[in-house]
This record gives sequence, structure tokens and C-alpha cells, in this order.
Amino acid sequence: MGYPNFPNFPPPMGAWGQPDPGHIPLRALAIGDLLGAGLGVVWRHITLLAPIAIVISALSSAAEILVLHATGALQAVASGAWIDDLLAGMGAGRAKALPVGLYVSTTVGSLITVAGTLLLTAAVAACAGSDAVSRSPRRGDVAARLRHGLGAATVVALLTAVAIVVGSFLLIVPGLVAFTVWSLAGPAAVMEGSGPDTALARAARLSRGHRWRILGATLLILIITVAIETVISSIVVALMPGLSDVAALIVGDAATVVVSGVTMPWVASVIALLYVDIRLRTENLGPALRAHAARLAQT
Repeated sequence: MGYPNFPNFPPPMGAWGQPDPGHIPLRALAIGDLLGAGLGVVWRHITLLAPIAIVISALSSAAEILVLHATGALQAVASGAWIDDLLAGMGAGRAKALPVGLYVSTTVGSLITVAGTLLLTAAVAACAGSDAVSRSPRRGDVAARLRHGLGAATVVALLTAVAIVVGSFLLIVPGLVAFTVWSLAGPAAVMEGSGPDTALARAARLSRGHRWRILGATLLILIITVAIETVISSIVVALMPGLSDVAALIVGDAATVVVSGVTMPWVASVIALLYVDIRLRTENLGPALRAHAARLAQT
């Protein structure tokens, strides 16, 4: 995979045994490549990506807690009493309605998280684009890419997030379909300089024939990162005995926010590299990137 890159190791080899000009292998990427290369992108651009991810995660967590507090459901959710009530109702043969605040807080938190992750995916795509053509990207290269497509990426992130969250709450499947069809729109907007409508259409075309792979790779990285966040937040709460239910919820969320500085960009990087991978497989992107890298090396 070529990740991580150690000083005395040779550069990764691309197609036909040619050394890759940058850190991203210019060949079809296997699942291991997506995970390893994605983590490499996060590590090299951690000072840019981590603060963005932490802000997104903090906003989502704060919004959920505020909504739960405003609707009077915070204590029930923090203590898990709503789960006991639900199980008791099921055991008695009658369905018990979940707290309204739980529905509202989950919806608001999901919208912020999904939209933020998709927007972060566009930023990661700019980082990956620089990493693909050079081992020492020029200062300002990522910022230049973002200036051309960040506005469109923001619009498509919001639109796609609404489609995913609403579709998931309705029947789950429509939300998954929306994700697999439009999740690559942010990278398309940043890397190709397209507007929102063009980026959405481009994502739909690129994803055709690759949607099961997009879904599978994303679910895998989500399982990995959620497991990491859950373990670390649980350990942090366990190290602080005597907390009230609400305090334990807030502390656990705070730990998750900090860890998301790495986990959220990692999820975003896998999605961004799926965009690169599909173009490498279907549009012969490798030679074009090599040619661009050669031109950069001469300037």
C-alpha cells in the first residue's frame, strides 16, 4: 500500500512498476489501500482536518444535548430509562412511544454529522489530490483547490445530508441509496470545479456500478471508527466514578468529540479515495496524474 512511508523505504510502485509520484497509489485501490491510504492522508493533514472534525462533532453533540434538555428527555436518555420502558412495553405486548426529544435530537445531530462529514470529505479530497501528485505538496495547494469548489461542496453536502437523514428515518433504504448515489459529489465539486447540480449529476454517474462497494467500504470504516470512539469514551467515563447519569453522558460525548478529530477525517478520507479509485478504474486517471506530477516537477 505504501503507507506509512518511512525515509529509507522505496516509494510505492504503481502500474507497470512505475514509482508513484505521490503518496497515493495510482492504481485500483483495494479495501486495505483505502483504509491505509486514508489514514495516511489524515496524518499528513491532521492540523487542517482535526479542528474541522472536532467542531462538527462538538456542534452535533451540543445540539443533541440541548434538544434533549429542552424537551425534558435528557435524564431519561442519559439513564437509559427509555430503553427499560420500551422493553417493558414490548414484554407486555404493547408498544410504548419513544420520547419525542429523542427523535428530534437524533434528527438534528444526524443532519449536522452527515453534512459535516460530507463537507469534510471535500476537504480531504483536496488533500488527497495534492498527495497523489507530489510527496512534498506546495504550500497553498490544498487551499487553492478548496477555494474553487468549497461553495458548491457545501451546498451538495447539505442537500445530500437532508436526503440521507430523511430517507433513513422513513425506510432506511432510501437514505442508503441517497448516500451511495451522491456521496462523491463533494470531491467532484472540489477536484473538478463543478457547480452543485453538475457535481450531483457527476457523482451519480461515477457511482453507477460501484454503489455496493461504496456502501461496503463506508460501513466498514464506520464500524471501525464507532468501535474506537465507543471504547475510548467508555474508558474515560469509567475512570470518573460517581458521575450522575447526565454528567456521564456529557463526559462520554466530550471524549468522543476529541477522538473524532481523527476518526471523522478517516471516514471522510475513505469516501474521498473511493472517488479517486473509481476514476482510476474507469477514466484512466493514473496517466493524467503522472503527467501533471511531471509538469509540477519541472516548475
